[in-house]
Amino acid sequence: MWSRDTISSLFWAAIGIGICGGGYELGLGNLHNPGGGFMFFWVGVIMIGLSFSILAQAVRQKPIAGEMKTVWAGTSLKKIVSVLAALFIYAYLLTPLGFIPATILLLIFLFKVAEPQRWSWAVLGAVVSTLVAYGVFQLWLKCQLPSGILGS
Repeated sequence: MWSRDTISSLFWAAIGIGICGGGYELGLGNLHNPGGGFMFFWVGVIMIGLSFSILAQAVRQKPIAGEMKTVWAGTSLKKIVSVLAALFIYAYLLTPLGFIPATILLLIFLFKVAEPQRWSWAVLGAVVSTLVAYGVFQLWLKCQLPSGILGS
């Protein structure tokens, strides 16, 4: 019998295989001189390994009667659509607004819609999360993030 863990593990294994293939096409390089696909390839390998560990657990478990009926139970289609719309709007506004303002706005929206929080926590969480991400990617790892209205 197909459990939701079996289905989801096979789905993520297939995604991992796709990521590995994309990374391989970009070029792996080697450990001392990694190519553009080095990180993608190894992330895909890790995804495949984790997926197969979940698959092994799912195969060993006894099936639960009616388990597949509960996969979508309690899911709000309105939340799913609003979060997807917010992500598309975020992608559209990321370059003109810049990383910091666009990410703060997205996170405030997500903190209020996906799992409603008080305004104080939503704003504080959005600002702190964005500044930590900015610090890690822009300052520490030297990744180029869109500056937008904040300039260089």
